[in-house]
Amino acid sequence: MSSIDHSALEGKPVEIRLCGGSGCVALGALDILDSMRSEAAHAGLDVIVNSRPGFVGCRGFCSQGPLVHFPELDLLYCRVTPDDVGEILEKTVGRGEAVERLMYLDPLTGARSRGVADNPFFANQERRVLARCGVVDPEDIDHAVALGAYEALGAAIESLDGMRIIDLVKRSGLQERGGVGFPVGLKWAVVAEAEVGVKYVVGNGGSGDPGLCVDRTLLEGDPHSVIEGMVIAALAIGATAGRLFLRSDHGIGVARAERALAQARRRGYLGRAILGSDLDFEIEICENAGASMGGEETAMLNALEGRRAVARPRPPFPAVSGLWGRPTLINTLETLANIPAIVGTGESEDPCGVGHTKVVGLSGRVARPGLAEVPLGTTVGEIVREIAGVRDGDELRGVHLGGPGGATLGPDQFDSPVDFSSLRSQGVNLGSGGMVVLGDEDCPVALARYLVATSARESCGTCPPCRVGTTVMLNLLDRIDSGAGDEGDLDRLERLAGHIRRTSLCEVGRGVSASVLASLQNFRATYESHISEGKCPAVETR
Repeated sequence: MSSIDHSALEGKPVEIRLCGGSGCVALGALDILDSMRSEAAHAGLDVIVNSRPGFVGCRGFCSQGPLVHFPELDLLYCRVTPDDVGEILEKTVGRGEAVERLMYLDPLTGARSRGVADNPFFANQERRVLARCGVVDPEDIDHAVALGAYEALGAAIESLDGMRIIDLVKRSGLQERGGVGFPVGLKWAVVAEAEVGVKYVVGNGGSGDPGLCVDRTLLEGDPHSVIEGMVIAALAIGATAGRLFLRSDHGIGVARAERALAQARRRGYLGRAILGSDLDFEIEICENAGASMGGEETAMLNALEGRRAVARPRPPFPAVSGLWGRPTLINTLETLANIPAIVGTGESEDPCGVGHTKVVGLSGRVARPGLAEVPLGTTVGEIVREIAGVRDGDELRGVHLGGPGGATLGPDQFDSPVDFSSLRSQGVNLGSGGMVVLGDEDCPVALARYLVATSARESCGTCPPCRVGTTVMLNLLDRIDSGAGDEGDLDRLERLAGHIRRTSLCEVGRGVSASVLASLQNFRATYESHISEGKCPAVETR
């Protein structure tokens, strides 16, 4: 056992932060919490295992959960079980010793990390949007306020009007954290200029892109950041009503968001005359059935109105005619969580650079999968190698960005910066930020088939290019992936994907067809090998 600096506690109760994200709860965090409370009471140890319900939110390192953190000591334990609780209380709390076997063991270096600061997964991140996730008790508004929640709202109500808030957002350069990265300030300005009595703010938490769970992480870990962003948006554009559109399969996040809304209402951050101003704004949670089609803006609006969640033709765009035909501002939850930091700079400072991070989901052939936050402009290779980590001997074949509507990059594109504009110039859509790393045993054709299958299954069926076209694309990819394709299939696939991209009603069809085209361009030799040799080249490396 190694000794730790116990002087930081100075006779105070020992605070223990137990991760209460979905991943850790599924792995037994509830049992750990019960054991900690009962065994600490039995031993007469003075500890605080958070407040009700006893959890903090997810840190994004779910592969190492359940996580137990001693903040005063910056000591982080990984993969804790109820059987470890007695040793933790006896040695760490009682005697000031670290339980080394529970500290993170890096599979690349073989070294153990004592806490968060020296952990290679966290060391190269810049956590702004996720700054309070894993720190704040998501069900205690007093704790959130003590850590800065609603400060920006108070400052905005006191000293800023709507147009000055919008100007701050424009000058920040913030882009929508999803889709094609549309400028947020421009969207806000369009809704603000509409001279009508009722406007809406909608927080879009309906995305279900494979490989990313930022919506769920924010709801479970720091719901007040999203609520504050929505209220500031309402102040800026003159809205009186808001909707949080959430996936029903994010049960813990939905419950914590409901509790956070009730607490914010009692504290005067929601409802009538917010913080003594003339701003009236209320937020209602609306759950969808969990299909990612619900994350498409116009399909989401139909669902909110009680209709079938199918895409609408555009124009008119939601900013002009959205929910119930009223001007509607729609932002993703990650976008909204950026707003308090931007508006909190005030008029005396330049907000440029504030909020310029992106949350990315790291999965696939990596040593440290998880949810990370990085500055925009960080290259794909830097994220994969420095945060996610690559094992010695693993040869990377590609990295897929952005879910079904993204693109698979080849090794020669790993120097590409993770930035909406830079990637768009290469025909790549960053989307919501999922990153799936392919090794030499992984097949880009199989990945393309999986993404098309996902989109075909979740197509709303409104337009034939998506309803029929994605199914035909899937049939072609089935043949190619199984080794039964012929020489004409690649041309057929390319022509079909180009047609779907041009004619689909919404981004579900347009995005996945663009993803197929990028895959064909970057991995043509692999597709040709499937046809000429009847198998994937990756089979030989397995």
